[in-house]
Amino acid sequence: MSESSVRWVMRADAVFNMFAGIMLQFYLSGLLKLLGWPTAETRVYALVLGSALIGLSLMVWAGSRRPPRAREILIISIITHLLAGLSILYEVFIVGIDLPSPWLLPAAVGVQVLFVLGQAYYLLTAHPANAYSD
Repeated sequence: MSESSVRWVMRADAVFNMFAGIMLQFYLSGLLKLLGWPTAETRVYALVLGSALIGLSLMVWAGSRRPPRAREILIISIITHLLAGLSILYEVFIVGIDLPSPWLLPAAVGVQVLFVLGQAYYLLTAHPANAYSD
């Protein structure tokens, strides 16, 4: 994967996380319900998650400017998306939460998988000579 391709993957990841973070931060329960996202029992969980997603979004966007120098940011993003995907699968298959729509699970996990694959492929194949030089 080229540097420009991973830059677009990272920016799409940042926009997605920012959108989700803002929705959770402002606790737009009507929109969350329309999208099929589970609503938290108390607002504080949604607010904290929204803040974390906004922070991740800003970090990934900043890293997209120079992907060869953002290897740590890519690793953090990959770990975050893997944990999110596993959490979704755990909640659905082990805990047994009800999903309001049949497309929610494949869409939620699919988005996580796409970001992980794009960023991981770049990490594994790109070996720029100037990755850490000033």
